[in-house]
Amino acid sequence: MPIHLPSVDRRQFLTQSAAALAGVSMLRVGYAAPAAETITLALLSDTHIPENEKVESRGVNMTANLQAAIKEINALGGKPTAVLFNGDCAYLKGLPADYANFSQCLQPLLDAGQDLHMTMGNHDNIPAFYNALKSQQPEQPLVKSKHVSILETPHANVFLLDSLMTTNVVTGELGKAQLAWLSDALDARDDKPAIIMAHHTLEKNAPQVGKTISGIADTTDFLELMHAKPQVKAYVFGHSHVWSHTKEGDLNLINLPACAYVFNAEQPNGWTLARISKDGVEFELKAHDKEHKSHGEVFAVKWA
Repeated sequence: MPIHLPSVDRRQFLTQSAAALAGVSMLRVGYAAPAAETITLALLSDTHIPENEKVESRGVNMTANLQAAIKEINALGGKPTAVLFNGDCAYLKGLPADYANFSQCLQPLLDAGQDLHMTMGNHDNIPAFYNALKSQQPEQPLVKSKHVSILETPHANVFLLDSLMTTNVVTGELGKAQLAWLSDALDARDDKPAIIMAHHTLEKNAPQVGKTISGIADTTDFLELMHAKPQVKAYVFGHSHVWSHTKEGDLNLINLPACAYVFNAEQPNGWTLARISKDGVEFELKAHDKEHKSHGEVFAVKWA
């Protein structure tokens, strides 16, 4: 579920009214820059922030990892157009204390004037998130029970989808209403390339009997829709804690690394810098471990 945090100072962050910050489901970003300039987005996935900064999992302090990534983002030579968090912001069950710690971690980004946008993953809890950040609840969601949004940039449109089905249940789902909305939204914006982002992986193979679906349950319908819209160039996701670039036909699949911990010791953790230009988009890995073989690796997606 996309949640947007406009760059405001700490007092505003804590006290601004819902009316002042609501209705941010469709945003135009990067238009103040010269037309030829590259639009940069900082992408973080699977931060898994727990209730306090001392909690660790798989030998990793998740809070420290996020704080390190935020420090790097704020130290970039040019401020990103926006910072996107792609789901599993919270540790396991999306507890109120998780989001309290998460919001504390975000403060340096807000202090630096960064614009933040978020989706929900399977370890998030929407009511708890809204309760912690009341001003972020949209008054009029674009899809009933599914909170979606669009970031319109000069070179491409970024569609943020809601793949959360049930908190702490691994399976994701988009649903018929959201897919119908996405189809219409893409048709209305067919003049630019489209990047679609959601938390969950695709589930391209038929699930085995008795085996839990880990990815998006309605992947078949989702893939059919994306393939039917020629402007859709990439699907960006997290969930698997893997850094990879694969293809499904002409569709590019960008798997964002986890900011928190990895499931496979050979995989990097960290964050990604996306550069959107008139020619395409590049995804550069910013690994926590600067000695990792994949640190600085770039995945390029061309519009044509």
